[in-house]
Amino acid sequence: MYTAYRFLNTGMQSAALNMAIDEAILLYHLEGRVPPTLRVFRWCQPSISLGRFQNVAREIDLDMCGRHSIALVRRPTGGRAVYHRDEFTYSIVISKQYDIPSGVVASYAYLAQGIIAAFARLGVYAELSDGRASKHPSAACFASSTQADLSSGGFKLVGSAQMWKDDALLQQGSLPLADRAAEFFSLLRYPSEEARQKALLLYREKTTPLHAFAPAVSWEDVALAFREGFGQELKAVFVPGELSQPEWEMAHHLVQEKYSRVTL
Repeated sequence: MYTAYRFLNTGMQSAALNMAIDEAILLYHLEGRVPPTLRVFRWCQPSISLGRFQNVAREIDLDMCGRHSIALVRRPTGGRAVYHRDEFTYSIVISKQYDIPSGVVASYAYLAQGIIAAFARLGVYAELSDGRASKHPSAACFASSTQADLSSGGFKLVGSAQMWKDDALLQQGSLPLADRAAEFFSLLRYPSEEARQKALLLYREKTTPLHAFAPAVSWEDVALAFREGFGQELKAVFVPGELSQPEWEMAHHLVQEKYSRVTL
């Protein structure tokens, strides 16, 4: 028997509000007020989301971001910087009472099956990366490999990061649709232009956007595939819904208290 979970498409929002919505869903799910929720969303301007513990001043060129009107926000989850432009972003909130396994590695592997099923619906074979640390660490998420990553043909396709709170988790992930790597690396801090170009070359050797495998796939196609893929693997029906008014209110409160400014 399939369980009814919630599917949200919250459209285009600011960087701060996107992160605040995810945390609000997590808090309300912990209270038992909303079911497990898969959310897909977009960004109203090009943005960089930063890992929870990432050093912004050391790794991000703040002047370049200002000149190009790039929004900065710190995620509640860990990981490295992600460039949100021409990409697909998802989040999922679920807790142990819905059979999510304990621990980061086990829960990543469990949820990865939903993403693998989504890729299959798009005609793309994907598998979990081996999780070996990159020999060339970078400020950019997609330049590093973790146990949360999915790849195809040796190229990283999607990166995800988690935050656990009590018995519930929030997992956030990004899937680049088009190649914006050169733009992204122009916003990162490197000791020289030579170092930047070397890092960009290494990045392109290990990652590729979805459109390299499936050029005709749209954002909406990916959203449907994720809804169906997660539904299949979690044995759930993701029913389209809306954020409740209390969730919206909590999200706006979190924007003011937490996400409207980025600590360096």
